[in-house]
Amino acid sequence: MNGTAPLRFATGEFYGGVRLAFESHGISVTHRIADSTPEEVLEHTHSDAHFVLITGGDYVTVASGKPEAGYPVFVFNPPGVTHRDRFERGRGSYFAISVEPAKASSILEGISAPDEPMHLTATTQFATALRIARCCSSPASGLELDALGHELLGSLDRRVRHYERTQPGWLSKAMDLLHDRYLDELSIADIAAGVGVHPIHLARSFRRHFGCSPAQFTRFRRVEKAAQMLTRSERPLSEIALSCGFSDQSHFTKDFSRSLGVSPGKYREAAGLRLTLAKKFRNDKRPAARVGKSRT
Repeated sequence: MNGTAPLRFATGEFYGGVRLAFESHGISVTHRIADSTPEEVLEHTHSDAHFVLITGGDYVTVASGKPEAGYPVFVFNPPGVTHRDRFERGRGSYFAISVEPAKASSILEGISAPDEPMHLTATTQFATALRIARCCSSPASGLELDALGHELLGSLDRRVRHYERTQPGWLSKAMDLLHDRYLDELSIADIAAGVGVHPIHLARSFRRHFGCSPAQFTRFRRVEKAAQMLTRSERPLSEIALSCGFSDQSHFTKDFSRSLGVSPGKYREAAGLRLTLAKKFRNDKRPAARVGKSRT
């Protein structure tokens, strides 16, 4: 490098053109296409903690612990890393998952995370990265990305952790909080503070005991409320969408259909038919009025 200082990349800055992107709560995920030759990629420093999930091309990296042949290339770079990772022949694509320095410092406090670039090879880590990647192309909430980011960072902990086999009391409180505040734009830190646990512990325990993330539970709670409104009122779908916490009718329709397997309009039609048939059944069961002379 002829003694010149390396480039310094700001949070979320990487080589390659952006194809897809989603950002919330200090975490960003972008899908990028390599657009630089190997010679054009200079030595550079990243200010943020970030993950790189390769989706195409041969990636050259200084990360330790290379995966076995055929396994996906998934790399973690701690904040402040300096390298010249690049694609051979300049062709490739990848997802970059970036966490703002202050947020990463807060999340990683108290866990034993690697302080040098390394390949991540655990199946659960790769699965979490794929869930984060899907946030770019499918309807996702900020809470969903926040929860998954905590799970992914928490997976870096090299110390053995023992989690409760039975559901702890604080987790029930977290569920109650989400049930009551499903309209609020909460973060994982907000929920964790409300029940007095570490955000990573919350995110991982929630999925372990309930099989879903806090965001998925919140989304279903909104769908549940919308389903009630569809059968008890004639309000337009757009109004129901906004009153139940969805950004717009399109977002509402996608989430509702994905959760219940039917669109809001079809659900309302079916519910109306059931109500009509039930009413008819009750009327048919009523005893016929007696006809006769009244006593005088």
